[in-house]
Amino acid sequence: MEFADLGQCKQATRLLNEMVSNKIFPDVHTYTVLVDTLCKEGMAVEAKGVIEMMVERDLEPDAVTYSALMDGYCLRGHMGERQEKVFNLMVSKGSMVNAYSYNILINGYCRHKKIENAATLFQEMSCKGLVPDTIIYTTLIDGFC
Repeated sequence: MEFADLGQCKQATRLLNEMVSNKIFPDVHTYTVLVDTLCKEGMAVEAKGVIEMMVERDLEPDAVTYSALMDGYCLRGHMGERQEKVFNLMVSKGSMVNAYSYNILINGYCRHKKIENAATLFQEMSCKGLVPDTIIYTTLIDGFC
């Protein structure tokens, strides 16, 4: 990550804190933008902290928020306990897991050459009645090649 990128992430975090101190309360979308940006910059630990802040403020993260964090873990190669914990949390909340969530994990496993895990998730997804789309099939095909 370049210094400028780090500075921009810090600036975004500062603005979020400024909003709160001015009694302007961010919504789920605002927090999700920050979580997604932090994850794309390799700062998944900080992104998890933002989600914890949301929960402390009685603002429930949604599927997009959790998916952004899961993607952040996958991008960093954390294909184990961290991303599985987020996925299992989404499953426990009911209807949060969708084809997009599965694709994030399938893509992460394929990128890190864990094709069997990706195939297992694909089967699980189908068993749960979720219909794979072109993106998921393309991701798997790419993983097998």
